[in-house]
Amino acid sequence: QADAEANEYPMPALYTYRSQLEFREDSLFRNIEPSLAYHLDLTRLAKNFSVRSLDSRQTSTGHVHLYVATPRPQALQKEKKANKAPRIFARALSFVLDFSSASFERMLVDALNALDVNVPAGGPGSDNHLFINLVSDYERVVLDPVVVEQVIVSILKRHSERVSRLGIAEVETRLVCCLSDDSPPISLRMVASNPTGYVHVMNTYVEAADDSGSAAVFRLIGGTKASLACSGDSSWEGMKVSSPYPLIRPFDAQRKAALRSSDTLYCYDLPALFEAAVEKQWSDAAEKGGIEGNIRAASRPLMVMFTTELVVQRKIGNGPWTMQDYLNGDLELAHIQRGAGANDVGMVAWLMELKTVEYPNGRQVVLIANDITHKAGSFGTREDVVFKLASEFARERRIPRLYVAANSGARIGLADGIKKAYKVAFKDQAKPENGFDYLYVTKEDYKRLSIKHELDAVPMTLDGQEVYKITDIIGSEPDLGVENLKGSGLIAGETSLA
Repeated sequence: QADAEANEYPMPALYTYRSQLEFREDSLFRNIEPSLAYHLDLTRLAKNFSVRSLDSRQTSTGHVHLYVATPRPQALQKEKKANKAPRIFARALSFVLDFSSASFERMLVDALNALDVNVPAGGPGSDNHLFINLVSDYERVVLDPVVVEQVIVSILKRHSERVSRLGIAEVETRLVCCLSDDSPPISLRMVASNPTGYVHVMNTYVEAADDSGSAAVFRLIGGTKASLACSGDSSWEGMKVSSPYPLIRPFDAQRKAALRSSDTLYCYDLPALFEAAVEKQWSDAAEKGGIEGNIRAASRPLMVMFTTELVVQRKIGNGPWTMQDYLNGDLELAHIQRGAGANDVGMVAWLMELKTVEYPNGRQVVLIANDITHKAGSFGTREDVVFKLASEFARERRIPRLYVAANSGARIGLADGIKKAYKVAFKDQAKPENGFDYLYVTKEDYKRLSIKHELDAVPMTLDGQEVYKITDIIGSEPDLGVENLKGSGLIAGETSLA
């Protein structure tokens, strides 16, 4: 009888017609109430994806809308390595009165249930995205972003297996609140992902005006768990709030390159693993029960790790530095909070303070790691200097130094300028397999390369043309040859001292 009544009195259909479309229907917003459409943030999908509605349902906590998004051809032209398969964008709107862990978890479960019911025949795919917009009247509620961040991460951990099974790469949460009783309301965006497959990382942003005051952009909030622990990638920093969702997530290429090169992780994902290990230690200690377990649970700190990156820089002035600057004593090790991937050297170091069960007040550790995505993780003189100064920093302070090695040894470089210019004098042009007499460059290239003394060559005549036979390749790029072996000796000496 209920089905018969539903067929006789169906819900009204909703259509949106826009003047900029010459009053043609905007099918993306079909059957969405105008007062709710703005909160779905659908315009961020339309530029890079062709979008069609998959399902729309009302739940006890709000609304859930599902969309199938297929990358547009023009977007794939810019991101040739992107996944071409369709993906699902789930948009959930919450209408609960108060923010709590229980209300957020109910909204998350409702969204996951909707995805479960609508999984395509071929499986859920990957790179799916879940957006939860808590649109209730939170602007009058005082909330601490750090606490909200911790609540969301803990809930996602409980449902991590299901989130992974549904192919959800990111969970984005929007929330409007106040930081204090007398502060204006702000809009927070919390973006959670699990790039390593082992641990969730979170970045918290505030929607703020840009420097010109003409557009709203995302600004990373300092003092949150991810920023203090260096466990996020801060990739949305400075992006416009209306920026389209990309086809490829930041650092996906680096993570794939690290996995392909040596079956390892991208170096900037390592701090998150240390943080997860310490959190697990506290959880295991609390689960023991009894008086000791209760004491551990009560004394667990909100933040179990604080991290700053140790960056080599000039003592005076900015700009690139070399081994010679180190030998001259012109370099220093600076403590800097910066985003992932900001390095221009294939060696990265951090100072971590770990609040473990044994040392709840915190114990410092220096972590050094190769960036396998930077010149195959090879050692040049600049990498050697970073290792030397970071290890020396730990040794002088008598704190542990950990080194995560993923490299290809000392760098044997190629002079790109010569590589692009040289030619081969074959014994028989028709039969290259018979070998060659020498390598050479043209007269014009020799004059250009001789300005910086990039090679030594002697004049020859080939087919009636004056050419220059290459006898020695010097190159203009740094770290091409045996100087890298000398730098490796610097690391060996430092390690023996440590």
